[in-house]
Amino acid sequence: MYQLVKQRRTGSPIEFAKKLRISRSQLYNVKEELEDYGAVIKYSRKQKTFYYENPFELTETGFWKKEIEDFFKKNLSVQG
Repeated sequence: MYQLVKQRRTGSPIEFAKKLRISRSQLYNVKEELEDYGAVIKYSRKQKTFYYENPFELTETGFWKKEIEDFFKKNLSVQG
């Protein structure tokens, strides 16, 4: 998710959720998680993409990697 937003290659929210193989509502949950860490993520209807409104870098530390993996495991298991 981070990389696609950074590259402005997400597509619409529905398309983006499909790329990530999660539901649209889960997409917004993940978006909120990133925003909790300082990202300002906006959507451009004209360009049909999400983008970072502020400079935001996500470093792959062990903490982030584990937190993101745990988040997806928890939420994907709820979906079935």
